[in-house]
Amino acid sequence: MKALRVLAVLFGLLAISNLSKPLGTSVEQGFVFFGRRLTGTPNLIAGWAFAVFLGAYARALWQERTEALPMGIAYAGYVAANLFLFQLRMPPAEGNAILFGIVYTIVAIGTSWGAVVLMLREGYAERDGVPGRALLRSFALLFALMALSNVLKPFAYSETTGFVLLGQRLSGTPNVVVALAFAGFLAFYAYAIWTERRIAVQLGAAYAVYVLANLLLWNFRKPEGAVTPLVFGLPYLASAIGVSCGAAFLLRRHRDRLAP
Repeated sequence: MKALRVLAVLFGLLAISNLSKPLGTSVEQGFVFFGRRLTGTPNLIAGWAFAVFLGAYARALWQERTEALPMGIAYAGYVAANLFLFQLRMPPAEGNAILFGIVYTIVAIGTSWGAVVLMLREGYAERDGVPGRALLRSFALLFALMALSNVLKPFAYSETTGFVLLGQRLSGTPNVVVALAFAGFLAFYAYAIWTERRIAVQLGAAYAVYVLANLLLWNFRKPEGAVTPLVFGLPYLASAIGVSCGAAFLLRRHRDRLAP
């Protein structure tokens, strides 16, 4: 059996594991999303959403379909970010938990990025035949992930989950309305990129401008005492600007082949 099919089975088993997350009997079994362990409805939404994604990814890998590559890139990027944020947001591990954390990190990074490396070695990018498609679709999946994050914001499962609009963190009804509106926008943007629609060019430019404005205004309007550690702030800035502006740049570069 090919190594990629072995990984496909592993991702399929992980999908089944995520389906069971909302049925866990303890808080420690909740789904970890961007470094935070979820409970209740957010745990259900995120756990099942990732179960569906991993099931589709496992199927694409098993069938050796080209869309497995962007799915793998997006998933590997998410895994790395999730592990990084988990280390920052959770209390330091003690005893056997330290060894478990090291082994888990090695396995998670190794399997997620290993699948991407294997696909690149087997020529998945060249097999697609359309330059830039794999990377653009990776961006599409990352925007879909951001849409999921916004769907969870109305549940306010932590003090910092409110939607930040033009540098101001929202709460209550405004948080619900704006978060769900942006979730819809990002879901449509992701769909437009994946299906290669020309409207994605305008959506990408608008979203990139918004992200830059939001980051700038946050420095002036953030709550008193809200200090972001440098070890978290720099990677966040790099990813937020890189993904939004990178996608907008690629879409503009490939706009001639996009469908109306």
